[in-house]
Amino acid sequence: MDRSDLELEREFINALSPESRHFRFLGGVGKPSQKMLEQLTDIDHDQREAFIAIVEDDSKEKEVGVSRYALDADGKAAECAVVVADDWQKAGLGTLLINRLIESARARGISRLYSIDSAENHKLQEVARNMGWECHTDPGDATQVIYSMQLSAG
Repeated sequence: MDRSDLELEREFINALSPESRHFRFLGGVGKPSQKMLEQLTDIDHDQREAFIAIVEDDSKEKEVGVSRYALDADGKAAECAVVVADDWQKAGLGTLLINRLIESARARGISRLYSIDSAENHKLQEVARNMGWECHTDPGDATQVIYSMQLSAG
């Protein structure tokens, strides 16, 4: 993903259900602002990485999922996120995108991935549990959970 994918990202976010948008952004995100889209597509492939799943729809590219991470200041851990289009959920795409993110993070030398999510996101809980992520209640907000996966010793 890079800045040239900004319109794909805009269309993707706009097409998400209110529930999927809420779970992805932990709150009320309506239409994404230009600034938000620029931040989401500002990928340097070092501090920030993202992978998008694209399909051909009526001879036009359509984004159906994205996974991303942003490296913490210490360079050892990265916060990550994944979201899949509503009509592509429960088909394995989220798992595929997360696995690609894990591969990239390991290659980059990142020792831990983590994600802060709504405790109400039961679909994600199932995927995370099946993939071996640890889950703890966010000590700063009982409505959120923190998933983490150790990638290497360190």
